[in-house]
Amino acid sequence: MKKYILKRTLFSIIILTVIIIITFFISRVLPGDPVLLWVGDHPTQEQITSAKRELGLDKPLLHQFINFSKELLKGELGTSIRTRQPIILELKNRFFATFELVTVSIILSILIGYPLGLYAGLTKGQGSDKLISRFGYLGLAFPVFWLGMILQIIFFSKLNMFPLQGRISQYIEINTLASEMFLINSLLEQNWSIFSNALSHIILPATTLSFSVIGIIIRTSRSSLIDTALEPYFNTFKTYGFSKKEIVTKLAYKNTLIPVSTIIGLSYGLMLGGTFLVESIFDWPGLGQFCVLSILTNDFPAIIGVTLIYAISYILINLIIDLFYVFLDPRIEK
Repeated sequence: MKKYILKRTLFSIIILTVIIIITFFISRVLPGDPVLLWVGDHPTQEQITSAKRELGLDKPLLHQFINFSKELLKGELGTSIRTRQPIILELKNRFFATFELVTVSIILSILIGYPLGLYAGLTKGQGSDKLISRFGYLGLAFPVFWLGMILQIIFFSKLNMFPLQGRISQYIEINTLASEMFLINSLLEQNWSIFSNALSHIILPATTLSFSVIGIIIRTSRSSLIDTALEPYFNTFKTYGFSKKEIVTKLAYKNTLIPVSTIIGLSYGLMLGGTFLVESIFDWPGLGQFCVLSILTNDFPAIIGVTLIYAISYILINLIIDLFYVFLDPRIEK
């Protein structure tokens, strides 16, 4: 097990290094001049020269990369050219917002999609199977931005059940929380006013983000269970008098965990990097908006920082999924 973990960790470090190198050099050849963003409108030549020196852009590209690598090893990502704030601070303020949104979304997707997929597979060909399958297709077909606006119209404008946008109400005092993870920290500290307020704000964006993933999980778990039902041991248990429901709930569901875990891991990583539309619709202060604005303004230190966060998150998620595979089926380790 230790050898397997070491091997996967080493492979993850290599992947992360390659991503950093590619991102650094691509960000340097993007259209636009970050110096102009730094100095503002109508700069003099002296201001431009000074800005290049200050940003380290007056040195050769390879020398810039070496300096960047040294700073990165110290845990420094530089300063955002657009906001003029440390990248670490910008990412810290936004990462937890996106992480919390995506985590709630993926949990919601699992709690709804996995049982529905198993039930659809259990009742293959019946009316409930067709209904659940169509619901899954509907989730895959719904545009995220359209669904988000529809939910806002229904649950805010018409029913006034949930807030329109934002992460928490302005009148709520959050300085007492240990970090930017409002739901988890307020739950641990038993601060129910903050918890209930944060929960009411996250329901609509989390539902919007999870809808398509629910469809993917339904399809994957359904097809996996149908394939499992064709295995010889499944028929053997049926000859012993076990019902299909008993076989699934006691044994067969385990065979669906590996393909479903794969889909969940991939979806989790993709959702982390694909929250821009949802964050824009619900004015969610996460990484998605920050990333797009950084790209549009050629804020390359911020681009590298966001890419690094996404890459580390995605690699860690896949590493956890790989270890979960071994837990489910020790033969994979060999």
